[in-house]
Amino acid sequence: MPTFKTQAQRTIGRIFLHRPERLWVHYCLALVVVVCLIAATHLMNHTIANRSLAASDAIKNSNAQIEIAHNIVLTSAELASGSSESMTNFTKSVQRLEIMNAELIGVQHALSRSAENSFERPDPVHQDISRFIELAKLFASRPQEQRFGIHRRLHEMFYLDGLRAGLLDNTLLTVNGLEDEIAYFASLQIRLFIASALVLFAEAILIFLPAQRSVIRNIRKMERRSRELRSSQRRLKDMNKQLEHMVLHHQPTGLPNRTSLTKLLDNAISDIRAEDLNVLLVGLDGFKSINDTMGYDIGDQILIAVSKALQSCVDYDNIVAHVSGDEFVLTSSEPTRFLIDRIMAALKEPFLVGGRRIPINASIGHLQIGKGVRRPLDILADAEIALQFAKNSGGNRAQAFTNDLRNNLGMMQRLQLDLTDAIRNGEIEPWFQPQVRLSDGRLHGAEVLARWRHPTRGLLTPDAFLPAAERAGLMIDLDHAIWKAAMKHARQWQTENIWRPSISLNVAPDTIADPHLLERFLLALQQSGLDADQVILEVLETTLINGKDDLAAINIDSLADCGIALELDDFGTGYASLSKLAQLPLTGIKLDRSLIAPLPDQAADSIVRAILALAVELGLHVVAEGVEESEQAAHLNERGCGIGQGYGFGRPMPPDEFTSWLAVNAHLELQAG
Repeated sequence: MPTFKTQAQRTIGRIFLHRPERLWVHYCLALVVVVCLIAATHLMNHTIANRSLAASDAIKNSNAQIEIAHNIVLTSAELASGSSESMTNFTKSVQRLEIMNAELIGVQHALSRSAENSFERPDPVHQDISRFIELAKLFASRPQEQRFGIHRRLHEMFYLDGLRAGLLDNTLLTVNGLEDEIAYFASLQIRLFIASALVLFAEAILIFLPAQRSVIRNIRKMERRSRELRSSQRRLKDMNKQLEHMVLHHQPTGLPNRTSLTKLLDNAISDIRAEDLNVLLVGLDGFKSINDTMGYDIGDQILIAVSKALQSCVDYDNIVAHVSGDEFVLTSSEPTRFLIDRIMAALKEPFLVGGRRIPINASIGHLQIGKGVRRPLDILADAEIALQFAKNSGGNRAQAFTNDLRNNLGMMQRLQLDLTDAIRNGEIEPWFQPQVRLSDGRLHGAEVLARWRHPTRGLLTPDAFLPAAERAGLMIDLDHAIWKAAMKHARQWQTENIWRPSISLNVAPDTIADPHLLERFLLALQQSGLDADQVILEVLETTLINGKDDLAAINIDSLADCGIALELDDFGTGYASLSKLAQLPLTGIKLDRSLIAPLPDQAADSIVRAILALAVELGLHVVAEGVEESEQAAHLNERGCGIGQGYGFGRPMPPDEFTSWLAVNAHLELQAG
């Protein structure tokens, strides 16, 4: 329920106009008041004029009555004395007096309607005129001898009884009534003027003055808003400049972005010296893992540090731009080899970020803008091809662009398109390479290797299609397809009592970090009918670079809890920290073939012995890859290595061929060739 204060505010709001848009209503009201005043004044003036005319007629009529009555008295005297005066004229005068008397009564009655100053003709005057007229009519109807007496009576009534004086008074009364009525209308008009003036004054005070103040307030408000708008426009211009800078620059580093670089390259290409310009595309190796494990804030700080390092490698008139997540572009006219050396030197030392020293490696794709007219996007695309080749070749290196690289890229893109169908159609086959116990030469197990039987290019080894699978994001599906096929063949060998298999399955980094790995793998194992101890997963050493807390490490722990053995593949290539061996639930390590090939060289032997001693301390079995000579097998056996694998024992074989091989060799002692 509204309070008294609220009601008062509403009432004041209705009285005092605070909404100028409704001012026209009050303009109309004021106009109506003025028009009504003019109309009322005109009506009163018209009424006064009509009353004045009526009064004038009444005065004339009254005077005429006096004159006619006087003539009747004179004529009656002549007729009474026997004059030859015509009686007809006398009769007409009497009739005329009677008619004028009736008209005078009507006029005086009309003049007597004033509300305040009404006047009424006295009845004796009416009666006297009526008696005078009746007596005059009697005079006309009497014989001659009686007329003199009637004449005397007419004379007495007119002069002595006050008829003449009454008619004069009646005229004066009519004049006075008219004056009173004019005075009444004049006072009424004055009151009307005063009332109208008060209404207009109230409109002015209560409506127009507040409206004027409201208009003034609105004008001042508009002026203030105009000033604010001008200020906002200035701020908007500043914001537009900032926005333009944001659109054309990478925010964390402040470097020009790809859009800005395209414009800069466009201008550079139009220069006659553009053919001397070198473009270098620098990509950070493994930057995604830094973002995943350390967070994007650390990643941004690394990008800022790298951008400053790259800016220090070129002159101020050269371009350093950030074109994507971990890629930078540098342009310079100096020889490429000198600039590459400076870049590698600038990134050689670890960066101190967040209190941690983080090593950064970079790959570089570079080219020189030729004499032909080229588009900036084509230049960047070619540099990207060279960069990807450098990364696929191991990273931390520079690669110049050539047309052959583009052709290779086109081939890889075609492979990527074919791979999806190949996985679905079962064109990816599991091949098997035997693993032998070095102590007694018995078959220990087999490693499953992927081969692609391409419909047009023939049999492809992993080095020909795995890079395409990685770039296409198909490694997870590829691994699961190979695993299912390998488990199916292994179950068949066990069912046919050829061999109780133990197979080693390779796991790509993408697969080991798949959040659905555990469910999919265990389902495939259950469907195959194999036991958990018959399957070993080989995890690449590079996988451990992500640390203990990432999803890959979690999957490794979960698989180990389910009884799945895990081996560290390609151990000795220089990535894994030795502490990871103790942190993760591994059952064995697999020595890379680069460590086995030099044996029995003394330096290589020292490294192998150290690794084997470490494995013994950690309780891990060791598999040696690349065993091709019996001397290597004997040397490894003497040093305590348990299992060997390589061409000396058997090459990778397709399922049918491996089945035949098993039928002959599964229960024999094998010797390295």
